[in-house]
Amino acid sequence: MVMERILPATEFFDSARPAVPQMPHLLMALEVELIGKIAHLTGSAPGIWELPAPYDEEARFDNMREAVVFSAWGLPLNQGEVLSFSPLVQEALFGGKTMFVDSSFDQEILSRLAVSPGHRAESGAWVTRGYQDLPELRELVEQCGWVLIPVGPARSQALFIARAAQADWIPKLQEWCAHDGRNHGQFRFGENGLCLAEQWAPEQYRQNALNHQVDAFLSRLEIYFGTLDQPLAPVLEARLAVRRELKERLLASKPPPANS
Repeated sequence: MVMERILPATEFFDSARPAVPQMPHLLMALEVELIGKIAHLTGSAPGIWELPAPYDEEARFDNMREAVVFSAWGLPLNQGEVLSFSPLVQEALFGGKTMFVDSSFDQEILSRLAVSPGHRAESGAWVTRGYQDLPELRELVEQCGWVLIPVGPARSQALFIARAAQADWIPKLQEWCAHDGRNHGQFRFGENGLCLAEQWAPEQYRQNALNHQVDAFLSRLEIYFGTLDQPLAPVLEARLAVRRELKERLLASKPPPANS
């Protein structure tokens, strides 16, 4: 039996009526294994729009370059940065609005369609929407085949969107998530507006994944602090409370969705 829970989707979109629910899509945790899976599934070399690729054709590293063709992400060293989810890539994803696209896709079309519109906030700051709110998102995906957009308050999740002709990629990703013990979800419109229908993996796979993550966490603690004599449960409960409070503050500070 698949467990599903319905959650509000306000933290993922600025628009009240985004195009995503009518497109083939899936929301998953963003990390190195997902990026490798997307590259394998789509048969492409992912690039990061609009981040300049750090290595040139002579294998020289310069992360301050600006005028770089998007196809440079297809170079082996740049693919190494993407597929290893390197610190440079992580900093870019969590520090600004970006998305993964096939590096062989036409840069002129990206420059025309993948331009995040902005608006003036009440504070006076100029705020740009994420790529998941692009008015031209459907047109862009139909031309480039797929996009993977970091979303959520900490951009710790990613929204994979495929063109209609590749809708079969979505059930393949769902199956991969289920066997890997991962939560995954899809957006839809309900009685209370836009929501996220999140599915849990079957219990056996979910428990295996949970055990693996806890073992990795405990191993890191032992590396940093040696054998821990203090009980961990109170520490975890306190940190969970802090994270809940922070998330509530972030959601409360977010402006209401725009109608477009």
